Amino acid sequence: MTHPTQHKTLEQTIAAIEALDFTMIKFKACRAEDGYGWSAGYANKMEVAYKRYLMLHARHPEMTLAPEQDVDRFWHMHILDTRKYAADCEATFGYFLHHFPYLGLRGEDDAKALQAAFEEMQRLSAEEFGEPASTPRREPAGDAAAWCSLEAAKPAAAWCSLETAKPEAAWCSLEAGKPSATWCSAEAAKPGAAWCSLEAGKPSAAWCSAEAAKPAAAWCSLEAGKPSAAWCSAEAAKPAAAWCSLEAGKPSAAWCSLEAGKPEAAWCSLEAGSAVGTKPAVDIPVKAGAPESAVSRLA
Repeated sequence: MTHPTQHKTLEQTIAAIEALDFTMIKFKACRAEDGYGWSAGYANKMEVAYKRYLMLHARHPEMTLAPEQDVDRFWHMHILDTRKYAADCEATFGYFLHHFPYLGLRGEDDAKALQAAFEEMQRLSAEEFGEPASTPRREPAGDAAAWCSLEAAKPAAAWCSLETAKPEAAWCSLEAGKPSATWCSAEAAKPGAAWCSLEAGKPSAAWCSAEAAKPAAAWCSLEAGKPSAAWCSAEAAKPAAAWCSLEAGKPSAAWCSLEAGKPEAAWCSLEAGSAVGTKPAVDIPVKAGAPESAVSRLA
């Protein structure tokens, strides 16, 4: 079997993928300053998963396959070393392997196509490697999908979108006879619950934290044997924060709201004589991409 370029046989491509040296890619991925802060062991795991992703694309170039988020991040780190990435693409596939960022973004049917591509990736991984494709180690609250795909012969813009969790609310009330504690919970199927407590002897302050919710996978996919332009990525999504305030004249009840795009914990305080709580604004940035030939949003 040969690739569309007729430059490489399947056997040559698989052997070349197995031989790829990702020592420096993993080194950078493990850096907290400008990488992902991964452990060496986790970086090794993502290396194996990324190579398997490339092998599956080589064996099934006609199929659309979507990996999970950290495999996609490893891919982005590989692309950052532009000379190495170009050389590795030539050594493996015989052509430049582009990254298309729109799968899943173009309506409901497209979102279903993304899910199908991820499930197909899991099925083929289990069938050919004896286990499903790697699953993410971290699941930050509010993490949705960073939807990307590899398309064929269609230069495209490098842009990727990360959906944020929808804000939800929780009702909190002070327990009878216990002015130092309050309990807050979010309704079922909402992005999480928050536990709030008033500090002993300090009725003006409360601490609230939202429990991490399970995210949907963030995926990128390869579309049927089509090299294309652009690549993308998505960094950890923005967990939800909770803020609480006692309603004026109602010391027995408080209202909490989880807001999208905030960290999963928030410090809330009641101002003297006021019912308004304070909210921190600590955001996890998601880098925006540039048009085509360009670069992506997640790096």
